[in-house]
Amino acid sequence: MDAVLDSLAARVVAAAFFGDGDGDARVFVGIAGSPGSGKSTLARLTRDRVNAAAGNDVCVVFPMDGFHYSMNDLLTNKDGLFPDADVAVKRRGSPFTFDAEAFTARVKKAKAEGSSEDVLAPAFCHQTHDPEEDAIVIKAKHKIVLVEGNYVLLPDEPWCALKDLNVLDESWFVDVPVDEAMRRVERRHVAVGRTPAEAKLRADSNDRLNGELVWKHKGRADVLVPSYDMDDV
Repeated sequence: MDAVLDSLAARVVAAAFFGDGDGDARVFVGIAGSPGSGKSTLARLTRDRVNAAAGNDVCVVFPMDGFHYSMNDLLTNKDGLFPDADVAVKRRGSPFTFDAEAFTARVKKAKAEGSSEDVLAPAFCHQTHDPEEDAIVIKAKHKIVLVEGNYVLLPDEPWCALKDLNVLDESWFVDVPVDEAMRRVERRHVAVGRTPAEAKLRADSNDRLNGELVWKHKGRADVLVPSYDMDDV
């Protein structure tokens, strides 16, 4: 895994600092993968590796998860988007439970304006299980922005704009078979108190469906990154 991280860090540093030969490039990298693939961990470790090598805060993670619709939005049928609250809650984490328009617009804003001014983005708070507004700052000094999320490479509107309109300079897919990813997801569910049977039901009724959707489109990525189970490393 260290060798993979070194390679990815070197790749983005080369693009950001030497790509145009003048050290002024700013690189946006999309990191996609199914639930349980380890994409969030990969993004965090790559960021830390780059910043440690640079001796400065030059790389930041821009996660998709801050753009979940809130639980209240799902329960109150916000803008008529969620006529069946039970389905919306059970399928939370699926593409339709994210404000994809807001997410893609914010990434575009960071790409267009971020080199001259800071751009704020929400994070997902695991204590409240809802978005936390303006928790992440994409600073003007950040030369590498890692845009991380399950659906970053989907070919459907509005997600596809990130790839198809070249908002992302490069895209990575964390390459782990869906069955292996679900084994990890089930283990996480058990770790927070669910029984093995409950964990499997939850994974099969939502996470697996989302993982299979994401897996279908891994060919849209520029780079396939091997996945490591962090609990086994």
